[in-house]
Amino acid sequence: MESRLASRIQITISVISKIDEKLGQKVHLAQGDRFKAATYNVSTIGVGLHVKKYFLPIGLIIDLEIDGAPFGLKEMMKIRGEVRHCEFLKSQIYECGIKFLNLPAEYKQAIAKFLADRKK
Repeated sequence: MESRLASRIQITISVISKIDEKLGQKVHLAQGDRFKAATYNVSTIGVGLHVKKYFLPIGLIIDLEIDGAPFGLKEMMKIRGEVRHCEFLKSQIYECGIKFLNLPAEYKQAIAKFLADRKK
């Protein structure tokens, strides 16, 4: 039985993620504060990420830069999110669920339209 709050669609998009150290979070990456990831699904309330090399602890707040083009937007979507789960998948890849925080209405509408168009 599906227990998700919102339906998701599988999609692979490159994502640049950043840990906001101003929030006092104690997570250190091998280089800098940015890391690359790829989405594996998206909904209007969150995104699933495949992250190489880094386990992201639950509750970590990250900033995401997601290409807006697949959603009909001209710019990158800059979205803050919270890690809700992260588990080892295989060979240094982690599968992490990110809940969007304060998603702008424009992005939510674009994602909702994207989802609706894929379900037809």
